Amino acid sequence: MQKVLSQTLNTKALNTRKMNKNLLLALSLGIVLSGCASMMPERTTAVKRATETKEYEVSTKDLITASIGTFQDLGYTIDVLNAEFGLITASKKQGTTATRTNLEEDPFEAFWRALTGIENKDDVIIAPLTLSATITVKEISTDPLLSSLRVNFEGGDRKFSDLFFKSFFAALDKSLFLDQSIE
Repeated sequence: MQKVLSQTLNTKALNTRKMNKNLLLALSLGIVLSGCASMMPERTTAVKRATETKEYEVSTKDLITASIGTFQDLGYTIDVLNAEFGLITASKKQGTTATRTNLEEDPFEAFWRALTGIENKDDVIIAPLTLSATITVKEISTDPLLSSLRVNFEGGDRKFSDLFFKSFFAALDKSLFLDQSIE
């Protein structure tokens, strides 16, 4: 009996050491990867611009019309429309954002809040988050017919991914298809 108990304890101790070793390895890997992620270079302006721009084989008028429809389909309100310059600005409210009015905070209070998770919310203003977007449409050539569209999105401190832009352009492609089908 004592032999079985001794083997069980040895097995448990071995398993505990393996778990501790695996935990240490996972934590080390997490620290290394988080350090590498912070060293990733910021995307260049040229890369950002390429993500935000797409060319279409339609007139600027058709592209502006489809852009307006896309914005409306996505819940945006058109704020500025200048067809002569190929400029459309739209916005929509999405969620909320919290802003502190007391930016000169007592260091002891900040430490206490971080330690306990209890904070004084008297100086916090909750406001709707406004997402805004600007589209610029330019004619590249008339023969063959080719137009360019560039879209910029802004909203709080959000960064918009390539997937976000791809989904916008997919919605625009759909709107162009529907507009051409109606004609």
